[in-house]
Amino acid sequence: MAAGTPPLLVLAAIWGLVGLVFLVWVAAWLASLLSGGDVGGFGAGWAFALFTGDTATAWPGTPTFLVVLLCLAFATGLFFAGRYAFRFVRGRFGDEGDPVRALNVGNKWVAELARPEAAEKAVRLRKHTLKGRTGKSLKQEEVGLVLGDIKLPRGRTGSRLFASWEDTILAYMAPRAGKTTGLAIPYVLDAPGPALATSNKGDVWSATARIRELRTGERVWLFDPQRITHQPQAFWWNPLGTVRTVEEAHRLAGHFVLTIDDDDSKKDMWGPAAKALISQLILAAALEGESLETVGEWLHDAKQPRPVDILFEHGFIAYAEALRETQNIVSETRDGIYTTARTAARCLDDPEIMEWVCPPKDGRELDEFNPREFVKSKQTLHLLSKSRSAAAPLIAAMTDAIFIAGEEGSEGMGGRLDPPLVAVLDEAANICKISDLPDLYSHLGSRGIIPVTILQSYRQGVRVWTENGMEAMWSAATVKVFGAGLDDHKIVDALSKLIGQHDVSTTSFSYGDGKGNHSVQLRRQEIMEGADIRRIEKGEALIFATAAQATLVKMCPWYKGKDSAAVSAAIKEAEQAITEGAQRRYGAGAGSTAVES
Repeated sequence: MAAGTPPLLVLAAIWGLVGLVFLVWVAAWLASLLSGGDVGGFGAGWAFALFTGDTATAWPGTPTFLVVLLCLAFATGLFFAGRYAFRFVRGRFGDEGDPVRALNVGNKWVAELARPEAAEKAVRLRKHTLKGRTGKSLKQEEVGLVLGDIKLPRGRTGSRLFASWEDTILAYMAPRAGKTTGLAIPYVLDAPGPALATSNKGDVWSATARIRELRTGERVWLFDPQRITHQPQAFWWNPLGTVRTVEEAHRLAGHFVLTIDDDDSKKDMWGPAAKALISQLILAAALEGESLETVGEWLHDAKQPRPVDILFEHGFIAYAEALRETQNIVSETRDGIYTTARTAARCLDDPEIMEWVCPPKDGRELDEFNPREFVKSKQTLHLLSKSRSAAAPLIAAMTDAIFIAGEEGSEGMGGRLDPPLVAVLDEAANICKISDLPDLYSHLGSRGIIPVTILQSYRQGVRVWTENGMEAMWSAATVKVFGAGLDDHKIVDALSKLIGQHDVSTTSFSYGDGKGNHSVQLRRQEIMEGADIRRIEKGEALIFATAAQATLVKMCPWYKGKDSAAVSAAIKEAEQAITEGAQRRYGAGAGSTAVES
């Protein structure tokens, strides 16, 4: 060999030659058994006879063609076996630079999210409803909310991961990336207790309403003031029913003001004053047993004395004085405050929306929705509103009322709702703008309330909750899910840094001055660069869980689960109901709205 040849290559060549000679000897031995001939003992003498072509010494009485034939058969078999073994090892561990290999192969940090740890944790958290059970006996839907199956190299999958019954989930996914099929629908179906879902379409309701009703034996409520599903109204809810304090009125008013679409400067100028005005009128109406319809009437009369008198009568002196001061300030300022307030609460001018939050008229008998009873049941509530519509504040207010009722209910169960409440807040930045949702994330999970906030992007959340608010929600969310379609370069670059780096080896050969050199170097590089994160496939997601390494998973959409046939049938039935409802409303020939499956 040439000077400078690495010793390992020399050893490999020697042992490869020995292996080849042994292969020929095995073929000769087998040929001798088949033909009745003989074969010499394996050793240096036998190898010498082979290389010198002395077949009479190497395998006397054995046909040489049979030996050659068997050698070819062995070589072919070893070739295919080696290729299979190479592919098997490569498929199990992946290429060295493969992010799936770097993140998921040997990832022990996510063991807490998989069975059996996740099941044992579920038993500890649900001490009442799973009392006496063992982790092994739990069904999948009792363990937690399914995040997906760990993605392994070459298309394989590993353990299934679950969010626990104390986790808070924040998901970022572009439209048609699988958020409805892989998160919203499965989570509503598998909720062990009450389930809440917000949406700007009827898809989640269509897929889950009938199944939840049959599975739980309890009522499914549909709050659809804009008739997205064209279904008749079956109940009403009084947002003022629990308002008795300044804090409660102020909180309810905040849901309206957060929906103002004006530019930030105008919102900053008139927003706080408009919020104070709405809260004062809300408190006065609640104290007098009036409805939101009355609040709307008062907003159109800047000199209306009745709310001031009511606040004085009930001892809210400071609030009454503040309202009277607003009514008596210079007209330009007063008109700006009232105009902003009317814009924020424009749903109060829509009689079709008001039917859902005011006592029934014309002798209609409708049930009244009670949040406190809901959180202690296994009922389901679907809240529908078109994006950025007038009804959006009511969606936020109703969701917030259920969160408050859930916190109150948890105190009577040892501090945690059991079974837990699952709240899927799809299109949260458009139709469910709860101003302090980032702060709620810090403790809802510990109360047995599992929020799943689904956004299209980080920036979409910033527009509603500001940069500080989104940072707070990001920090408080114990499970973060990133799906396909992330196009914000700042976010993908930040995720790339959070995922971290790994060592990748590079091999180089050089030859010079009659010597060959072989070197292996290690270099650090990002496990997933921003471009890799942007290319996450539909139906897959990147999971960040507290104190765990980032993990790539294949999501578990409903159409691949055990309920696929039932959900398909439910969607078909719901589409027919939507079509019939649209025809009743608009006349024969009207079609249904599309239902995303």
